[in-house]
Amino acid sequence: MRITLHDYVTDPLLTQKDGVNLAHENIATLMKSEAAADMDVIFHDFNRLLRDEEYAREVLSSSNCVVSNIGPHAHYYFYLRDKYDLDFRIIRDVRTAIWSSYLLQEHLCAPFLRDEDILMVASHYTRGIYEKIFPHLKKFTTIRCYPLSVAFPPTPPPRSSTGGRDGSSYTLGYIGRMSEDKNFPDLVRLLITVNQQKSQKFKLVVCGDVHSPSCHPDRVQQQVSAALGAGDYFEYLPPRSNGHIWDLYSRFDTMIFPSTSNLETLGRVLIEASYARVPVICGAHAAAPELMPANAICRVTYNTHQVFSTHYDHSLGRVSIDEMANVLTGGQLLAPDCHLDYLTHPEKFLRIMHQEAANQMPANEDFVLACQQQRFIDSLVVELPQPVTLAQSSKLIARFIPWFLTLQEGNSLACKQLQAELLAISRHPERTARFLDKSGLSGGDFTNVGGIDIELCHVAGFYPEFHIKE
Repeated sequence: MRITLHDYVTDPLLTQKDGVNLAHENIATLMKSEAAADMDVIFHDFNRLLRDEEYAREVLSSSNCVVSNIGPHAHYYFYLRDKYDLDFRIIRDVRTAIWSSYLLQEHLCAPFLRDEDILMVASHYTRGIYEKIFPHLKKFTTIRCYPLSVAFPPTPPPRSSTGGRDGSSYTLGYIGRMSEDKNFPDLVRLLITVNQQKSQKFKLVVCGDVHSPSCHPDRVQQQVSAALGAGDYFEYLPPRSNGHIWDLYSRFDTMIFPSTSNLETLGRVLIEASYARVPVICGAHAAAPELMPANAICRVTYNTHQVFSTHYDHSLGRVSIDEMANVLTGGQLLAPDCHLDYLTHPEKFLRIMHQEAANQMPANEDFVLACQQQRFIDSLVVELPQPVTLAQSSKLIARFIPWFLTLQEGNSLACKQLQAELLAISRHPERTARFLDKSGLSGGDFTNVGGIDIELCHVAGFYPEFHIKE
């Protein structure tokens, strides 16, 4: 019984790796590890599967299970299985929530699904979101599994923070994209508020990629200095590899996670902070209510007066600054323990793989949503195109393949021609132009999640929108 998957390694020229990239790399790492040595695992080249029919038939016809750990591109595996009349199971995942590329994946996969196919999610919230948007998924098996801890150090880093007990600043930490959809500006306002209102000094230490101009470190420093005057209140550190973040967690007295992003499905940093024994303050959004202690979660007020495009990341609301300030200074914050569950997920993933190898079907898992999560999902309205038939989906996926492969060719004439055509048909030409600029600086490959996958929505004319009801 053979399992096959792509040997996922993010384009090394990309400046940023987010949780989606890391999730797929974690799965590849786990399946290469000694723990998987007793399984018949074959790694394939995903691009070659789409380019070389003989290779695709050879790899896929000899496999019993395909693990789609390649970003929002699982529909290609479903298409190839149907095209070559093959019989293997497909385990696919969704790694971002209300986002065009994963919505397109599920839109296209729907007519191909078989009873034995499995959807893998990182949180109960993710499952709730996708079963709301795609009700047919309730009939199929979904598992919650994210083996991220394969990348954790063997032991948590020793804490070096003092909580200001020695007269130093109390350190607030943030790791991740500095962006408006992550509500980073709220974090800056929190820093200013607690320093103005409280007797203790607070310092914000940030490490991440600058995604929104309003979050640029120079602008943040100017804003902080204008409000608080001269002083060591803010420190910015450029992005670093995931293996080199743990010393940062050891510096934090509390980590702040104010995100209300439509992309959010978990918050990998929440699990990491839990493992590092760092208290967290966050908004009651996405997976946070199922991961964090109740006293660490602050009220979110959602924007119910806007229609959002799923083609972009958005801040969907605001976390109460007053509540965050009160939680921060209202008493001893305890570190969360959500990492204890996720430490078991590598073993859980391997157990599922063993079931696949034995041709056994994992049981569909129960899931429970916190009341904040249920209210948000109930209020969510997503407007999708009409469902596609098998023939329509097959035709569209077949049309995608030359685009998908050619856009990775960089300086070829065919690539330049398709880039120009893509720019011409794009409903969001400014975003497409940024993608083309970035692809020229990287390998332009499909591991840039939020790159080729989102741009192919223009080829499909796939532009969902959503809003939040009051």
